[in-house]
Amino acid sequence: MELTVAEVSGLIAAGNFVLQILIPLAIPWALSAFLSQENSVITWTILARFFHSSLWPSILGISSTETAGVPWRIYLTSWGQVGLLFLLSVAAICSPLGLYSSIEPASSATEKQFSYIADRSAFRYGTPLRSEGPFTRFCGTESPCPGTTITQTCATRGLSEVCNDTVYESRIPEDLASVFKDGAAAVGPTVASIFDMQYRMYRNSTDQNSELGWYTKPDYRTMSVQILEDKIKLVEGLITDLQDGGIGFRNHTAPKATLKYGASWTEDILFIEPETECVPLNLSIHAITPPSNFNGRFLENFSLVDDGGFADLSRTAPPGSTATAIEQGELDLKDRAYRAAWLNNHYTMVFLNITDGDSQTQTRVDSVHGQRIDLGDGKNNNFSITFSAIQTNLNYGAYLNFTATQNRTFNPHNVTALDFRTASTICGGTTNSSPSNVNSTLVACGLVLGAATRTDGGDNRILDPGTPWTIPLYSCATAIKALVKTVEFQYNGTGFDALKVSSFKPKEYKTPASLPTWGVEDLPEHDIDTAPPMWGLLSPNPNVTALTHYNITTISAASIHLPGYMTPEYPLLRGLNSVPLGSGQNLPGVDFYNQALMTAYTVGAQGFENPEADYSGGHSLALYAKWQGLSKTVDGAAKIIDLVWTDVATNAVVGTAGWGLTASPSSAADGDQSSKSESKNVNVPVFVYGSHIRYRIPWAIPAFVTLGITAMLLALLMTMLVTRRTGFERLRSILESTTLGRVLAPLIPAPDHGHGLGEGADVEITGPGDWVRMVGRRKVLITPEVVSVNGTVLEDKMESIQMSAGQKQQFQPGPVADVDADANADVISPLYPDKVYDS
Repeated sequence: MELTVAEVSGLIAAGNFVLQILIPLAIPWALSAFLSQENSVITWTILARFFHSSLWPSILGISSTETAGVPWRIYLTSWGQVGLLFLLSVAAICSPLGLYSSIEPASSATEKQFSYIADRSAFRYGTPLRSEGPFTRFCGTESPCPGTTITQTCATRGLSEVCNDTVYESRIPEDLASVFKDGAAAVGPTVASIFDMQYRMYRNSTDQNSELGWYTKPDYRTMSVQILEDKIKLVEGLITDLQDGGIGFRNHTAPKATLKYGASWTEDILFIEPETECVPLNLSIHAITPPSNFNGRFLENFSLVDDGGFADLSRTAPPGSTATAIEQGELDLKDRAYRAAWLNNHYTMVFLNITDGDSQTQTRVDSVHGQRIDLGDGKNNNFSITFSAIQTNLNYGAYLNFTATQNRTFNPHNVTALDFRTASTICGGTTNSSPSNVNSTLVACGLVLGAATRTDGGDNRILDPGTPWTIPLYSCATAIKALVKTVEFQYNGTGFDALKVSSFKPKEYKTPASLPTWGVEDLPEHDIDTAPPMWGLLSPNPNVTALTHYNITTISAASIHLPGYMTPEYPLLRGLNSVPLGSGQNLPGVDFYNQALMTAYTVGAQGFENPEADYSGGHSLALYAKWQGLSKTVDGAAKIIDLVWTDVATNAVVGTAGWGLTASPSSAADGDQSSKSESKNVNVPVFVYGSHIRYRIPWAIPAFVTLGITAMLLALLMTMLVTRRTGFERLRSILESTTLGRVLAPLIPAPDHGHGLGEGADVEITGPGDWVRMVGRRKVLITPEVVSVNGTVLEDKMESIQMSAGQKQQFQPGPVADVDADANADVISPLYPDKVYDS
């Protein structure tokens, strides 16, 4: 246990308190060993003051602590003083415990110069310097891309025209690029456009049909699988959300100066993130591990169990079960996933001859809860279920073997995989032939075959032979959204590891008029497969001429769903890799998210084994254990898709926008920048952290109570002083009256010291020094039984002395209560009889 400064201070105060009690007790106790019972009067006076000022009278209970006959004011005052001193000691111990040191940001921002900081992880080592190649575009050979040209040599051969020697301009016109560049810059200096997105890996490749002759071809290699980290992580050129999914584009910079306690600041960052909704099929696959369990890869004895997906399925098709274009706005992804799930279950029932072939209405259902249908060995052309691996698939019904002939009662209606593709089309709504515009929103739909779990209560990580397992099935729909988020950064130290994201949230817009404007190309001569439209933020005051010339559609919204398509045919048209393999195009901002989504929906699928990274968990027990936990719920199944997309996108692209950087290298040794990058000395307002002393008020309660009592005592004292109820003279009188020597002095005969008085003569004592001078040095023997001088026992009280005509009051030893007997009587000082005080 580590002690804080406040706790150490409290311990020191406690130690001081103990010493303040111990030392005043120890010294009188030790001094008593050296004292005799006969001392001078003045010595007895000093000893009385010394011993009675300690705690020993209270501890030993001597006569000076008796309370019988003592006025309540004196009783309360004496014990109140003890209580107040104890409370003061408690306050002295507790008060320091409330102190603590807090590292807090300053109340106002300070401008600091920012500089590039390089990642030290695998992403830094695997990310090359940024290419000098321009952004290029290929829109097919039939029609040129907006603002470009295409030339062909054509000749008529018979009744047809044959065109050869196609040459096109692949570079994007600057005025078109400026529409999106300037728009992002107008929203914020740290907000990226699609021209601040680059492929992390690339290669320089020839393009014989372009005027440029070459282009930067996208490439893909996995730098590192991040899914297990479950945090907001910064990597070279990106902010990666490994909790909910999504990436933000930022080339990382931080304050150049070394700040002792660090600093914090906020930035607006463009994020692209997946949105996934899933619904259960209410079907599950049950299987067992092989009895021998020796190098076996596949489960055995597969059966499809009706958990309500057949018996409780709606007898009519849900509304909207036809493919339609998707307009911008709120996408009801859960409803789309449900429509696909209904069609999947319906065609599965038709295939299994549980119902008839009408795709809109069911009149016969031959299934009940818990019914099992044998699926054979679980291996077919589309699907294979293995140990410790999840699967996702763009093909609904993939768990069925459409080529099986062992049971003729199956599939009497000749259901094929093409029938199940209707579910994907209706769910997605956009196909490869959809127009290239804002309404062709990317929605991918497919199956999630969750991680298997044991049904016998055993450990899910151990594949014991002959054990039963169950696999959940889900239908999911995913869209990709772009939005601006406000990100709060903290930088404490130096280097990349000192930069952290403390929080981020969607940027807030106070009024509808303050919403950002998004622009999406409308390319009526192209379909979305051949020429995906460019998109991005627009300036509040955009170039209307350019918008009109390039046919850019505008939308005012906090976010936008990105255009694209995803069908089971997509991998055949765009390639199986995690980046597109088409020729001539280097424009990751319109391609990467679509390709990453294909990878997320083909995890472990037959024929789609990713050579770069295994997201199925088949080669990582830790990853598979995470999938087991997420596979239990529909939200968890959706998160599987989102996390896989995020990891693929993180490895695929990099952002180049950052404070003071424009198209800076995504990785450079020692922070050097290539000749094509532009670095500016930009001062960024940050809140510098400093150390502040703070206090927890509850620890000060004893001190507040002590302070309050002290204030009341001071107020009472001031009142007494103002009303002349007390003063220094009266205080002196009481002190002298209670001195032991002064009490004994009238009882001791004064010796003759040349004053013309014989020993034992009566001496009038009129001042505090008289008795000290007269009898202070006389030896007095004091024992519990007697008080004697030179062997003569003193009388218990003095003889009466007649008062003169002035009626001076004789001093009589007695209780102080005599003074208070009559509150209205005049008080005559026993030391100075000539002085009279008002009571």
